[in-house]
Amino acid sequence: MKLRQVKIKNFRCLVDIDLPITDTVILVGENNSGKTAFLDAIKIAIRSLTSRGNPFTEYDYCMMKTGDAPETCGGIEIELWFTEDSSGEWPDTLLQALTDITQLDPILDLNAIGIRVSSKYDIQQKLFENKIEFLNILGQPAGGKAQSFINNQRFSSYIRLFYLPSIRNPEDEFTQRSQFWGRIVHDLKISDAKRASIMRRLEKINHELLTEDPRLDNVVEKLDEVQKLMSSSSGHSTSIQALPMTPWDLMSKAELVIKPRGNQVDFPLSKHGQGVQSLAVIFLFQAFVDVLLKPTFEQETEAILEMEEPEAHLHPQATRSLAANLKQITSQKIISTHSPYFIQEVPLTDIRLFRRRGASTKVLYLKRYYSIPLPRTDDLIQFCLRRSPKYVYDETRQSILLSGKMDEQEKRELMMLFPHQDEIYANINKLNVESKLYISDAELAELETYIKRIRGEIFFARTWLFCEGQSEYIVLRYFSELLNCPLDRSGVAIVDFQNNGSIDVFIRCAMSLDVPWFMVSDGDDAGNTYSEKARSYCSSSQEKKKRVLQLPQNCDFEKYLFINGFCNDYIEIIANEVRELAPRSNRWTLAEKTNNSGEKVSLVLQNGRGYEIQVQPQNQRSSIIAPNDQNYQLLLEDLVVTKIQTHKPFYANLLVRHLKSTRADSARVPQLFKGLIENSVKASL
Repeated sequence: MKLRQVKIKNFRCLVDIDLPITDTVILVGENNSGKTAFLDAIKIAIRSLTSRGNPFTEYDYCMMKTGDAPETCGGIEIELWFTEDSSGEWPDTLLQALTDITQLDPILDLNAIGIRVSSKYDIQQKLFENKIEFLNILGQPAGGKAQSFINNQRFSSYIRLFYLPSIRNPEDEFTQRSQFWGRIVHDLKISDAKRASIMRRLEKINHELLTEDPRLDNVVEKLDEVQKLMSSSSGHSTSIQALPMTPWDLMSKAELVIKPRGNQVDFPLSKHGQGVQSLAVIFLFQAFVDVLLKPTFEQETEAILEMEEPEAHLHPQATRSLAANLKQITSQKIISTHSPYFIQEVPLTDIRLFRRRGASTKVLYLKRYYSIPLPRTDDLIQFCLRRSPKYVYDETRQSILLSGKMDEQEKRELMMLFPHQDEIYANINKLNVESKLYISDAELAELETYIKRIRGEIFFARTWLFCEGQSEYIVLRYFSELLNCPLDRSGVAIVDFQNNGSIDVFIRCAMSLDVPWFMVSDGDDAGNTYSEKARSYCSSSQEKKKRVLQLPQNCDFEKYLFINGFCNDYIEIIANEVRELAPRSNRWTLAEKTNNSGEKVSLVLQNGRGYEIQVQPQNQRSSIIAPNDQNYQLLLEDLVVTKIQTHKPFYANLLVRHLKSTRADSARVPQLFKGLIENSVKASL
């Protein structure tokens, strides 16, 4: 089961927080903005399930001004909701074990478990009243057997929370007492026969080592005097063990060794840099989950990893690579970070931005829906059904959910359903204002383009790859993934120099820093200028050919892709976009333009008839250009490429998304770009 919602009241600076939780949540914000407080609140709530007494310290209570004290604050509440992502996700074994505390949402048909941990000072009893309560679907304490303490223990066996601070010391984590390594070593499975065999071999090796130098016998004899002075017993009772004599002792002293890049010698982890040590601790957690979590606890047990600053001691490429590969850590993850390089690889919908407002914190995120309470009426139900799935009515919570922007007509219709009810009008107006901030999926794709801009991190890269614009930046990164040589993993940074500065300055900077560089440019006049400048820094014609690639004459990046295998992909992308805007139509104009003769040329999709190109002279009926016409391909190229060039980054993102959905492979990468990427990666080795 996964944690899907966290509500916090009056815990340190978190006065009133209500956040959705995804599989990977990224917490960002300035120092002391509440990120650690958020992690601690979850940690305290889960660990309090198996402990007695007050889990909070006096400084956990929200105190904002002089004279405030834990006894006078409003009291702490931490509410956690674990919910199915799809109906029937939780197995019967889990539902049977937790039947007393499991709640079914009748609208969404999803099982959920809610728990609230609270602490408030009781003035009459003069002590803090601490509660752990399981909740019903409305957030109220569930009755009956739900509040039995045995449910705390049962529930805790399905949730394991682990915490990794920003300072991850392998000397602590790779010991027999550590939370991961120690448990793995303690659980070492060795048969009796194998244990006896290992001990005999250890004794033999120990004897061979000690008898190699006869001087050790003299050392033993002298140390044996201790026994003679302290005991009346006689005989040799002192010996030397050159190495541990049992498998457990031997494994308890085991250490991780890693061979450095470019070196043939294994070095202990403690002798590597802090970045390697930090990463080793992070992935030791995943090893623990894979090896011991489910065999040790329940089969359905889920791990929650809280981690602070995973980028600590990592250079930018390693930080981005780690962020991009977080899916390898199969647990649910709640991570705080200060790294822009980490953020640029994270979906924007996973980010939670902590902003301090005075003494309290506000947490902001990109909402996928908005909600207000509204009383149920038949007309309201019909309103939602007519606009489903944009509007949904939750009868259990008596609220309406909006996924999208409310238009003025919808606002007026909602208000007309509740005449002369000012409080409801205020809520509808509130919903209308909030929904104006909604960002569609297409807009998110465009926004993420700008989040991925590269600045100072290129100075940590091993190779620089220059391209003109944002669309090249987007597609080339994806092509490198198809070729199984991701540029970040290889230490290659893409720089879209046209948006960020002069290619001349970038190349001089690269050469001053002895950084290998490569460049690709369009085949237009601007591309000729860029290529000429770049070639002027090459010492030979061979180096010019290798470093500077230019597309064919009069061919820009989008046109090159179109004529090199991506024609149908672009047409399908445009068709999907247009069909989404007019789903009930049976005829869609995908692209159109007016030529020099004043004729209107259109690419049209007809239901049941496929694609066709129509040419309509002024004040005349249109004619159809057949695919076998010698002008068909030129017109098709002109129409589609012109359409793409109106919004290059947007269509580059759609192209990558389309190729991923169709499971494209390395064969789709044009040879020119394949060579460019492979040369860049090779130069970074």
